[in-house]
Amino acid sequence: MNKRTWILMTAVLFVFGGCASLKEKVPLNIDQTAQAFFDDLQRSNNTGAYGLFGKGLSQRVSFEQFDQFMQTLRQKWGRIESDDTEVLPFHRRAGEDEFIPLNVTQQQVKRYTFNVKYEDAQMNFDMTLAPEGGVNKIVWFSIWGSSIYMTPDVQEKIQKLFSKSEGDASVQ
Repeated sequence: MNKRTWILMTAVLFVFGGCASLKEKVPLNIDQTAQAFFDDLQRSNNTGAYGLFGKGLSQRVSFEQFDQFMQTLRQKWGRIESDDTEVLPFHRRAGEDEFIPLNVTQQQVKRYTFNVKYEDAQMNFDMTLAPEGGVNKIVWFSIWGSSIYMTPDVQEKIQKLFSKSEGDASVQ
């Protein structure tokens, strides 16, 4: 191998290595953030999924609460097998207003509905994302679906997760 080929190969490796490390440091766009949440949950990375929460949601829901909730869903419904998404036009929902950061316009906010298939259930997740501090964050989410899977203990966990105080829940 001549010197010129060696230099060229080294330069190519350096460029690709730099691109790979830059990709990890570039903030996720709003669509990538929504998908990253379910990717993390599918890998049982509750810490990663929780790290995508906006300030208001993470102040309301502690990591311990979120982790226990996700463990309950895995116990009741099994692991996530797949998720399909659909972007819906933004319209405010009950309980959501207090989580949208100040000075964020409706055009900056996106809502996704994920049809999530577990091993033993199929549920829908609504997620609202908005820019916060230069990155995109999940500012609100809800879970809905068949009452077959929404057993009383799952409903109780949802109520506890989103309750401000006893009896005041922001989940529909």
